[in-house]
Order: sequence, then C-alpha cells, then structure tokens
Amino acid sequence: MYKFYKAISFFFCYIFFITAFTHDSYSQERLDIRNIPHYDYRPYHFGFLLGLNEMDFALKPVENLYNLHMSNGQNFDTLHSVLPKPEYGFNIGIVSNLKLGSQLDLRFIPTLSFGDRNITYEGVNQDGSIIKRNQKIESTFLDFPLHFKYKSVRMTNTRVYVLGGIKYSHDLASADENEDPVVRISKNDFYYELGVGFDYYFYYFKFSTELKASFGVIDMLKEENTVYTNSIDRLNSQIIQLSFLFE
Repeated sequence: MYKFYKAISFFFCYIFFITAFTHDSYSQERLDIRNIPHYDYRPYHFGFLLGLNEMDFALKPVENLYNLHMSNGQNFDTLHSVLPKPEYGFNIGIVSNLKLGSQLDLRFIPTLSFGDRNITYEGVNQDGSIIKRNQKIESTFLDFPLHFKYKSVRMTNTRVYVLGGIKYSHDLASADENEDPVVRISKNDFYYELGVGFDYYFYYFKFSTELKASFGVIDMLKEENTVYTNSIDRLNSQIIQLSFLFE
C-alpha cells in the first residue's frame, strides 16, 4: 500500500506539471504560432536535466525466512520480515541528442543521481520482545543512459514521445570495506528503462517533462553469511524518475 501511494503521488505531480505547461502551448496553438520552427531540423542539440527520483529495491526474501536464527552476536533470535522502503532523491544531468529521423532520436544523458533506500528487518528476541533494525543505504550514482526517443508529429508547439533504452550506473557512495553496514551492495548496475514524456516549444527553448522507470537486472547484494544477507534471496534496484529537461 505504501508503494501504491508513492506511485500515485508521482503520477499526480506529473499531471500537474503537464497541465500547467500545456495551457500556454494550447493557447499558442489556437493562434497557430510555431515557436523555434527550425528546431527539429538540427542534426544534434544539447541541454540539461533536473529531476526528482524515488529509489527502491525489488527484494525477494528467502523461502525459509522464519528458520533463520541469531548467530555471531546479531540482534534477532527469529527473523520475521525483511522489507524495502523507498525514499526521494534528485538528479542533474546533461542532455545530448542526435537526430536519426524525423521522429526518432538517439539520446545520451550522463546524470548524477542522489538518493537513499532502506531495508527494514523485524524479528523476535529470545525473551519475546520485538526488535527492528533499519539499514539506510545512501547512494550517489553516476549514470550513463542511452535511449531511443520516438516522437509524435509536432502539434504546433507540443509533442508526445516514448523512450526506451539501457543504463549503466556506478555508485560513488556505496559502503567500502572499512565500514561495517548491515548490508553491502555492489557499486555497478545495469538497467533497462522505459518512459513517456511531452515536449513544449517555447520562444527561445524546448522544455520537456518526462516520467521514466528503471529496472535493475543485476543482483546487488554482497553475500556475507550473516542473518541480514542470508535472509535475502535477490536484491534488484528500481527507480522512478520525474525529469524536467531544457534543450
């Protein structure tokens, strides 16, 4: 239910910005005024990106979770649940766009992404008391996405588009060997990405709003033979990103 409310909040935030910026575009369409009419004839162009993200994990616990017990001085006698919890972050990036056709572009947008994720463990001690432990995983990703962007026909000063592609990420802030976190994750990850967006042509520049989902394909968990890592069968990254692009 928590993830559902998070997704709904992202959706309504996205609709709000679309409504706010399309009002001016539709007013201009009624006047049939085309802003920057030669923009789409450029073979390439550049810009920058500002965005919000929600970082999360797709966590699959082991089947025999309730059979895991305390060892090596750890906190739980019996572990009952292990659950991920997302948090918000933000992104900044540089847009590089290469025109492949009248409605198809190739885009490379190196991005710096900041965000946190949590894994919450809940168990019962030998005396019957409930114990919780939260592991906050802080990340600073250096992202290298490569996307194909397929655009609709330009409607005076607006376009709709969809995109898809892959992304390589390197985590600059993952825990190193000198720290003692509950869970360590790998520094490198690969994603496949899907998104949808709207382009708005203003007098001097093009503005875009974009909603994109990223799905990690690598198991990020570093096995360390503790109750915290032994309780997780697989740990993949999931990220939702709302972006504002100025090109």
